[in-house]
Amino acid sequence: MADLMRIVSRDAFAEVLGEARARTQALDPSQSPTLRRIAEQLDFMARTTARGRVPHEEDRARTDVGLVAAREFEQSDRAYADQLQELDYTFQRYHLLPPGPPVRRRGILQVWSGRETYRKLILDPGVPRTVGDAQADFIVDDDPTGSPHFQILWDGVCAHVQAVEPHRISVNGQPGWYGELAHRGWMTAGRTTFRFIVEDRTPPDGPVRPSDAARAALAELAPSAESGTLYAIVDAARSDRALLLLEESIDPYASLYDGERGRAYDDVAPYLVHLRADSGLLQRLVHEGWGDAWGIYVVSAAEFAAVRRHFRQFLMVEAEGEPHRLFFRFYDPRVLHAFAANITPEQRGAFLESIDRIVFERPESAALQTFSG
Repeated sequence: MADLMRIVSRDAFAEVLGEARARTQALDPSQSPTLRRIAEQLDFMARTTARGRVPHEEDRARTDVGLVAAREFEQSDRAYADQLQELDYTFQRYHLLPPGPPVRRRGILQVWSGRETYRKLILDPGVPRTVGDAQADFIVDDDPTGSPHFQILWDGVCAHVQAVEPHRISVNGQPGWYGELAHRGWMTAGRTTFRFIVEDRTPPDGPVRPSDAARAALAELAPSAESGTLYAIVDAARSDRALLLLEESIDPYASLYDGERGRAYDDVAPYLVHLRADSGLLQRLVHEGWGDAWGIYVVSAAEFAAVRRHFRQFLMVEAEGEPHRLFFRFYDPRVLHAFAANITPEQRGAFLESIDRIVFERPESAALQTFSG
C-alpha cells in the first residue's frame, strides 16, 4: 500500500474504486481466475457502498482482494497492487471514512489523565511517533531511566499503536501489544490515559454564514494569530459546538479549572486556547460563534502557562454584601462589556497585566470591542 493514502473519504473511495474496476476490465478478467475474483470483489464493494450506504460489518469482512493483490501483482504491477490493497483496507474500515471530498486531516493524540492532561501530540499522516519516557518523541511523566511505551502511526483513516517491549498497552479497553484507534478512541499506557481525535472531523449542522461583524473580527484577529500571540477563552457552557471545535483542533488548550474537582465541570468550563497560525480553528470559532457570546480573544506575548495562571486569579471574586466568593464570568463578552465600563484604574491594571488587549463582541450589535490598558 502507498505511504500516503488517497482514500481518506467516501468520495475518494468511490473514485479509486472506479479506477480499479476500469483497470481490472482492461486486463480482461475472462483470461484469468485471479482477475475474475478481483473483479467480483470490486463489484461487491461498489454494490454495498452505492447511494450512500455503509456496508455492514459482515460485508466489510468478506473481501481479501488486498492479499490477492500483494501475492499476484506486487512485483509485476506495483501501482495496481497498491490500489487494490488500499481499497481492501479502507473497505474494511469504510464506517470510519467521512463523507464528502478527500481532506488530508491530522491526527491528535491527547493526554487525558494526570498532571499533563490536555497536552496534544499532532500526527501527520504516514509519520510514526513514539510516546513515553526518556527518549520518546512525546514524553509523558518523564523518567530518565525509562523508555518509549508505544509507537503510533496515523494513516489518514485510523491510528495504529504498537507497544514497545517490555511495556503493554490497552486500546479501547482491550489489553495487548497492538491496536487501532478511530476518532474518539482511547488507550492507556503506563499510568496515562490518552484519547485520539481527528482534526476538524465533525462538520457543522448546516451551512455557516458569517456576519459582517464576524468577518471584521476575523480580519482584526488574524494578524495576532499569525504572530503567535493570540489566545481565546472559550465558554463551553455557551455551546457544545464550541468545545467540540477545541477538541478537534491542533491548538493547545486547557480548562481554567484545576484538579479532579475541575474535571467534573469539563462540559461547562472556560477553556484557554492558544491559536496556531497553521490551524483553521480561529476562523471556525469566529465564523460560527461571533455574536453568540462563545468567549473572548486575548492578545499577549506571554507563554500559555503564564496566561492561564493570570486568568485563573479572576475566576472567583468577592462582592460587597455577599458572604461567599462568587464565580466571575469575565470570559462572557456581555459580562466583560459591563466590567470594562465600570472598573477602577487599579482593577484595569491588575486585570490586563501582561495582556496587550482583549477583543470581544459588543452586546446587542456584535460589533468589535477592544479592552486594553
